[in-house]
Amino acid sequence: MKLRIKTKEQQHGVSLFGGSLNENKPLSGEPLYSNLIYWANVQANEEGTFPMHPHEGIEILTFIFHGGLEHFDTATNKWTPLPADAVQHIQAGSGLEHSEKYIKGSKAFQIWFDPDFSKSLKKAPDYKDYQASAFIWKTESTYQVKKYVGEDAPIKTDAVGISAKRYKLQKGNHTIDLNNNSFHSFYLMEGNIEIEGNKMAKDSFTKTSNIDKISINATEDSELFVLLSPIKVDYNKAFDR
Repeated sequence: MKLRIKTKEQQHGVSLFGGSLNENKPLSGEPLYSNLIYWANVQANEEGTFPMHPHEGIEILTFIFHGGLEHFDTATNKWTPLPADAVQHIQAGSGLEHSEKYIKGSKAFQIWFDPDFSKSLKKAPDYKDYQASAFIWKTESTYQVKKYVGEDAPIKTDAVGISAKRYKLQKGNHTIDLNNNSFHSFYLMEGNIEIEGNKMAKDSFTKTSNIDKISINATEDSELFVLLSPIKVDYNKAFDR
C-alpha cells in the first residue's frame, strides 16, 4: 500500500507571537475531507496567549500532551487551568468568545470539526474540560492505547463518526484494527515507524480509508495518534456550501 506521507517540513508551519508559539498544520494546503476542518500541532517555546476571539458552529477538541494551558470563555466567564493529559471540548454553537494561554513547554493538538452547521448554529455554546484521570492507558494486543473520543471513550462529539486514540508502540511489529467505512488520519507524535512499508518520522502525517487493519513496524519505541472520521456524512458540509 502506497501512502502519501507528509513530513513536518511539508506541512504548513506558522510562527506566532514573535515565535512564542509554533504550529504545523497537516491538513493545510490539501482538499478537506470528512467532517474535519482544521488541525494544528501547537508547541509553546515560551508562554503564548491567543487573545479573545469568536467561534460559532464548529466543534473543537484540544488535546494537551505536555505543559498546560488556561482558557477564558464567555460560556463559563472565568479562567480555567487545563493541565497536561487533559482535553478541552468546545461546542461553539450559536457563538462564544474565548482566549487561550499556553505555558512554556506545552504541546497540544487542536482539531476542529463540522458537526452540521444547520443544527449547531441553533444550539447554545458549551464548554467541557476532561482531566487526565478520565483517560487511561490500556494494553491491547501488542500495544497500549488511550481512548479519548468515541463510543467507548469519555468524550462524545456532535460531529458524527469521530474517534480519537493514542497508541504506544514498542519497537517491533504491530497490527491495528481499523474501520473500513472511515478515514483514518495518522500523526506520529514520537519515534519512527514504517506503516504498510512507508516510513514515517516524528511529526509526520498520513491518512487512509476503506481498509480494516494496518501493519506497523516501529523501528523504535513510538507514539501514534489516530483520528477516525466518516467517509460520508448525511449533511452539507460547511466547506462544500
